[in-house]
Amino acid sequence: MFPIRVRYSGASMGYQVAGIFGGALAPIISVALLDRFDTSLVVSLYVVALLLVTTVCVLLAPETSRIDLHDPVDERAGVG
Repeated sequence: MFPIRVRYSGASMGYQVAGIFGGALAPIISVALLDRFDTSLVVSLYVVALLLVTTVCVLLAPETSRIDLHDPVDERAGVG
């Protein structure tokens, strides 16, 4: 999904940002929801909502498994 010359940086940046939102904010939001509504059902709905967002993002991401990494210019991947 990233151009060849920045592929590792792009993957790492995505991993780090996901760690911030998933590892830091999700527990804080879950505790706040549990405190506000006093039921774990709301926390479960929050997790389901995040899973739906993740599923939509994965389905919208372009498929890059058939792109030749040795080709310096590949229009399908936006590499050049």
